[in-house]
Amino acid sequence: MPRYGKIVVIKRNGIDGIVFPLTSTSCLFGRKEGCDIRMRLPWVSNEHCKIEINENKEAVLTNLSTVNPTQLNGACFEQPVPLKHGDVLTIIDRSFRFEYPLQSTPKKRRSRSLKDESLQQVAGVELLHKQTSGAKNLDAS
Repeated sequence: MPRYGKIVVIKRNGIDGIVFPLTSTSCLFGRKEGCDIRMRLPWVSNEHCKIEINENKEAVLTNLSTVNPTQLNGACFEQPVPLKHGDVLTIIDRSFRFEYPLQSTPKKRRSRSLKDESLQQVAGVELLHKQTSGAKNLDAS
């Protein structure tokens, strides 16, 4: 199952609580029984907000409540907002932190021409020569 990130519940004392892994391209928050993250508070809308994973594998937060809007990092928003690693969304008095999954970034390989390699070798020799002669000077003094 692909994993798109995780939602970490932030307890009222500031400590991390339950972790919900995002294994689907959509995560619905609300009071309704079919919500992925369900909150049984009367002020929470049946469908309060949702996180969707777009075609670029970016998480996008959409507010669905007009009465008690969802906040992102302490601010209200009207249009869907792309989430960054560590963003905190708040619904009424409950906070959640979004985290992208840890991924190893592939290193880009650059093809070198023979000319580049010979220049590096020359530079390496010159650098080695300077270090050696510098070391001799240090030893002599």
